[in-house]
Amino acid sequence: MKKVSIVGSGLSGLAAAILLANEGYEVAIYEKERKIGGNFHAVQSADDQIDLSPSFFALPEVLESVFRVVGKQASDYINIIKLEKHTKVYFKDGTEFYLSDNREIMIEQLQRIDPYGAENYDDFMKEIERIYHETSSLSNELQINNWNKLISTPIRNLLLRLKPFESLSSFLRKYFENENIIELLSHSANRGGVSPKSVPAFKSAFLYPILAYSVFTVRGGNKKIPLALKKLALELGVRFYTEKEVTKIHVENNKVQGIQINHQISLESDYILLSSSKLLADDLILDAQYLQKEKSKWLVREDYQMSQFIVFLALSDHFDLELHTVLFSNDVELEAEQLANGEFASNPTVYLYNPAHSEPERYKSGDRMLILTAVPYVDGESISNRAEIAAYRHAIINKLKQHGFDVEQSIVDEKVWTPIDMRKMLADFQGKIYGGISKLFAEAYIQPPVKSEEIKGLYFTFVHTNHPLGSTDALKNGMHLATSIIEDGNREGK
Repeated sequence: MKKVSIVGSGLSGLAAAILLANEGYEVAIYEKERKIGGNFHAVQSADDQIDLSPSFFALPEVLESVFRVVGKQASDYINIIKLEKHTKVYFKDGTEFYLSDNREIMIEQLQRIDPYGAENYDDFMKEIERIYHETSSLSNELQINNWNKLISTPIRNLLLRLKPFESLSSFLRKYFENENIIELLSHSANRGGVSPKSVPAFKSAFLYPILAYSVFTVRGGNKKIPLALKKLALELGVRFYTEKEVTKIHVENNKVQGIQINHQISLESDYILLSSSKLLADDLILDAQYLQKEKSKWLVREDYQMSQFIVFLALSDHFDLELHTVLFSNDVELEAEQLANGEFASNPTVYLYNPAHSEPERYKSGDRMLILTAVPYVDGESISNRAEIAAYRHAIINKLKQHGFDVEQSIVDEKVWTPIDMRKMLADFQGKIYGGISKLFAEAYIQPPVKSEEIKGLYFTFVHTNHPLGSTDALKNGMHLATSIIEDGNREGK
């Protein structure tokens, strides 16, 4: 029986473990933290927990397929809830707008504030559907990981249909005239903090699932997703080891031999799966001769990095705040420019997550909310930075008050996470929860490889889960990796 070692317990690794164990592989997951789940964190409040992780996701059928492929029903493990109106937006001029998968709701709202957009909405949806499916083909099937593949046929021909030289801003202006709507769709597509003039039009693919397929959450919080996957994996014989960091990958004659745990114990393994970010961040994980060969195969350029400033509030009252609320900056372009220059935005866009809206029975004593803003990532703490953080917190609370949500007097508990705190929490990403953001059009299409071309038996996960499609992409990535290992194993004789 072939042995598979999976480094880290994010969604990709969990999905891969389930499919591999179902095929008869001996699978073990090694997680350096005390809990499993990768980026899925939770904050404990007085009456329940609140997700400090992706709070909603698209395409639940992908999650359900992980269970179905091994003869199980997801509904026996997890309760998925559809969100009809998933995000309420407040613009600088006082206009309010809901993001929804319901065509009638969207067109009715657009007719009031953007008649041109209402007239073009169906054409817009048709075009982003095409871009979504062709982008999925690029990222999931063709696996572009270097310039040679990027310019090869048929990839080159497919790329040209994805508007590689058109900006997201220019693309959206073909279908909409209202600046508020353009800003909203831009932020939803590129995850905020980056000027839509600086990212390619293909990012509009992110809009299609949340406008066409709906978004979902899980009763009890999305942290239950990795827990449900762990339960299924245990039933299939997968072994979990927490507080066990993989500190070395043993390689001999260009083939993996095993792993080292906590700089001490070495264990044999035929296949190893780890995140590409760990390989890039940990120079000791591989011998130098192999590490440099691996890194040289990848195009990794990050023009700048972002993290988040997060405030958790436990309130003694309930406010009329949706599950997801966005309070837009008074000047989105200035905000993007300041972040790109490593500065705190003078008037930030604020994102709020309030699970008490959809599950009031869990939070009977008052709202529990996470408030998030994009901030530049910083490597060190300083007095000036701490002053900026305190000022930022005050600006956020004040912005809530300006929109009619005076929460200050209702605060009974409060926690603040700076980029430094996020670095400690999300060590693999060094607190940069958005990952690298490239301004160059062509580089945006290139991803790390699924498996090593130099080392036989070494495979990589590469998905960030911090956007509505992230969790879905991670599950797809894990299933694709498992399929690759199974196919390679069949050729070698499992």
